[in-house]
Amino acid sequence: MIVEVRNVWKFYGKLIANENISMYINEGEIVSLLGPNGAGKTTLVKQIYGELIPDKGEIKVFSKKATDRKVKKLMGVVPQDTEPFGDLTVWDNIYYIGRIKGLSRIQAIKNTEELIERLDLIDEKKKFVRDLSGGLKRRTLIAMALVNNPKLLILDEPTTGLDPEARREVWDLLISLKKEGRSMLLTTHYLDEAERLADRIYLINRKVILEGTPSSLKEKFSTWYEVIDYSSGKILRVKGEEELKKVIMSIQGKFEVKLPSLEEIYLEVIKDVT
Repeated sequence: MIVEVRNVWKFYGKLIANENISMYINEGEIVSLLGPNGAGKTTLVKQIYGELIPDKGEIKVFSKKATDRKVKKLMGVVPQDTEPFGDLTVWDNIYYIGRIKGLSRIQAIKNTEELIERLDLIDEKKKFVRDLSGGLKRRTLIAMALVNNPKLLILDEPTTGLDPEARREVWDLLISLKKEGRSMLLTTHYLDEAERLADRIYLINRKVILEGTPSSLKEKFSTWYEVIDYSSGKILRVKGEEELKKVIMSIQGKFEVKLPSLEEIYLEVIKDVT
C-alpha cells in the first residue's frame, strides 16, 4: 500500500474541513478525489504530501509519516493554482527543481533532457515560461514533478483551465505514466476525467460519501437506463429490465442504451447529502 489515510480530521477554527476520512492508494493505481468546491479535497491532499498535519488520525506514505524527508523525495506534486517560475526558461524550471530535490548536477541534466523530449517541450525548452500557453505551462509543471522519478505523483486539479486538446494531452501522459507502474492521486472537478483515468474514486464532501471503481458506482446507483431513439431523436429514461425490453421492441430504427453517466450519479448523491 502506497498511501494509507486513517480516520483523519482537519479543522480551521470551528470549521471542519475533513471529517474522519479513511482511504488508501495501492501501487500502480490512479485514485481520484471528487467533490464540490469547499469539500476538503485540497486540504486532504496537502496532508498527504506533508504541507499540512492532521489534527486527528494518521497518514502513512510508503509506511512512513508524510512529513518524512525521505518520503518527500519519493513524491512528485502538482499543486492547485500553481505555475512554473515565469522568469526562468522551461529547461531551467525543470533542472533547478531537480537540484532542489537532491539530484546531482549530471542526473538533473539527464532527467531534464529526457522529460523535455518525452513531454514534447523541445521547441519550448529555451523559452521563458511567462510566454507559454496554459497547456505548455501545465506540461512544464508535470515535468517538474517528475524530474526526481517519483513513485507517487499527486495532481491537484491538473487540467483546470485547459482547452479540450490540452486536457487530452495531459490524460494521455497520465495513462502512459500509469502503464509504467506509477501510483497517482488526482483531484478533479471533471467527471469525465475521473471516469476516464481513475481505477477507484472517492466522492468526498468533508467526509467520504462513496468509494468504488467507476463501473461499480454506476452499477450500484443506476436506477434507470437512458435510451436514445435516433429515428425520432427522443431520449427516454426507463426503469427496470422488463420495461427496457418493451421500449426497445417498440423502436423501429437505430437506438442506443446507456447507464447514467458518473456525472448524473454524482449530482444525485451530492444533492442527497447537501
